[in-house]
Amino acid sequence: MAFTDNIESAFETIGKDNLSEVRKTALENFKTLGIPSARHEEWKYTNIKTKLKENLKLVASAESQVAGKAKINVFKAIEGTKLVFINGYFSPAQSTITPQSGVVSGSLKELRSQYTEVFAKYFNKATDSTTENFAALNTAFAQDGAFIYIQKNIKATQPIFIINVYDAASSDVFTQTRNLIVAEDGAEVNIVEDFQNTGGEKTYNHVAEIFIGKNAEVNYTYLQIENKQTTSINSIEAKLEKDARYHISTLTFEGQTVRNNVNAYMEGENAIATLNGLYLGKETAHIDSHILVDHRVPHCDSHQVYKGVLDDESTGVFNGKIFVRKDAQKTNAFQSSKAILLSEDASVNSKPQLEIFADDVKCSHGAAIGQINKNELFYLRARGIDEATARGILTYAYGSSIIDAITLPELKDYLYTKLKERLNIAF
Repeated sequence: MAFTDNIESAFETIGKDNLSEVRKTALENFKTLGIPSARHEEWKYTNIKTKLKENLKLVASAESQVAGKAKINVFKAIEGTKLVFINGYFSPAQSTITPQSGVVSGSLKELRSQYTEVFAKYFNKATDSTTENFAALNTAFAQDGAFIYIQKNIKATQPIFIINVYDAASSDVFTQTRNLIVAEDGAEVNIVEDFQNTGGEKTYNHVAEIFIGKNAEVNYTYLQIENKQTTSINSIEAKLEKDARYHISTLTFEGQTVRNNVNAYMEGENAIATLNGLYLGKETAHIDSHILVDHRVPHCDSHQVYKGVLDDESTGVFNGKIFVRKDAQKTNAFQSSKAILLSEDASVNSKPQLEIFADDVKCSHGAAIGQINKNELFYLRARGIDEATARGILTYAYGSSIIDAITLPELKDYLYTKLKERLNIAF
């Protein structure tokens, strides 16, 4: 029996809350939309229907809400707030919140009743539950996640970590989690979100809504490092006001089936969005990156750089779209997608897109898929480096450029180390 067959009864177990009407509307939207098939253009290369097990539950049991132990020690050397979520639910005992005036962070479930005006203004305003299948499902069923609210002209002095841990108690659950991140005018914040699978098959649907006010800045690092045997759908939706600055780096080092939707909506003039990504596939992993930058007003800049490394029988997908509306004159938009295939059985489907309805713009895109450069490999081999190490060095140099753009030094060091481990190199 498919999990959608019992969707009504699962919905009733949630009970009423201050999002009940929003949930009901989203549920009806999902029932209309359903699970997309490979015939859906946006899911052409990822048949998600075949990846979702039929016996999945949409609501976790009470036991799974408190089970598990977070692996947060990987970030112990970095000072900052640590919000830990186990199987989709906030764990106060394992979280550490550094107090700062004007900075609110914690459980969305707990804080939404305290910040009703913020929720009324922003919640479910970046996603479109009428057209986005899994955003509708998430809106209907997500009960917890991170709430981060940076008030006007406040600069968060330390980074905020969101650490999502999945253990054995969530193996039969299609976990739905939701983040709401608001940086008011003139605010600044550095956010790191991490996903960790402690073992076994896991499935989750995660949505993050990000609102960046006038002259505000959000740096967001999205990590899927210890995520093996995971089927995940991730939607990161950001809205940028005038003079806003947004930098997101998405790093996927593991995952069985991963779909990352990274969308930025330029709603105020002179906004700047930088979207970087690095994905590594091995064995039979499938990693799908869908990127959209929607230029709605004039004088905005956007930059997309995505790099992939595929080995064994893994597959990658890059679908990047730059959309320039009629009134968005003086747009400057750049997109680059590159992938290296380390085996004959690995593959990538690349689909760069430009839809431009304005005439005074600078827009470009490029896509390349290939193997390690033979001349560069020969150069290293000629200097006494064995072939495996030489391939590792070249691949590391290729991928580490995405990590270079991350602003937290300690986090960069951690990611450099993880990249070396993932590529089986030591230097």
